[in-house]
Amino acid sequence: MTEEVSISQRDDHVLEIELNRPEQGNALTPVMADAITAGLRVLDPETRVVLIKAAGADFCTGRSAAMPAAGTRATALDLRRRISDPVLDFYQTLREMPVPFVTQVRGSANGVGCAIAALADVAVAADTARFQVPEMNHDIAPTLVMNALADRIPRAALARLVLTRDAVDAAEAKTLGLIGVVVADEALGAETERIVGQLAMNSVATVRAVKAFLSTAPETSFAARKELAALMNSVATAERFR
Repeated sequence: MTEEVSISQRDDHVLEIELNRPEQGNALTPVMADAITAGLRVLDPETRVVLIKAAGADFCTGRSAAMPAAGTRATALDLRRRISDPVLDFYQTLREMPVPFVTQVRGSANGVGCAIAALADVAVAADTARFQVPEMNHDIAPTLVMNALADRIPRAALARLVLTRDAVDAAEAKTLGLIGVVVADEALGAETERIVGQLAMNSVATVRAVKAFLSTAPETSFAARKELAALMNSVATAERFR
């Protein structure tokens, strides 16, 4: 646990994670990523849904500076271990969450913030939220963020975000497929809790079956999806008759 991120198990079987560096735009630090990863690796077996939100005006304005100081000598392997692998491992942890993952987005979601929102099963954004992949403004190739987004949005949309570096509003982000729900800023909290509350009322077996299908089905053939659908439905439903 760290003061930079708050992680709490709610009484309604929701794991709530709040980014807590509002003065720094909730820019993600290695300590924050490690704390979130650790919390997700010991997920309570009764948890139905994970909610990630942020304190302050912005969801997450990017990643806290990870580049070595000017003049530092480093090999490509050194840079991979220090810069690339930690955030790629963090994205993998978010992807492999066994239960639905909801984000509540207000303000700016840049770089890693944009990736976290897109990796959610349901991203709920205020209509005033803005999404951007600005790395090329600093002559950085944003392949780490691109890896997170590549199977979430079409190629043309990904190229548009990365190459133009333009910020898009919530309505356009929904059209691109980055997020799922857009509401008025004043309704953001209530709408997020409505969605989270619905999931919290389901059984563990049901939410895990749905999440497993969402994670697996895109990579399988029609025949495999048919069998997967039948198997997961049967297993989840059988819990009612134990």
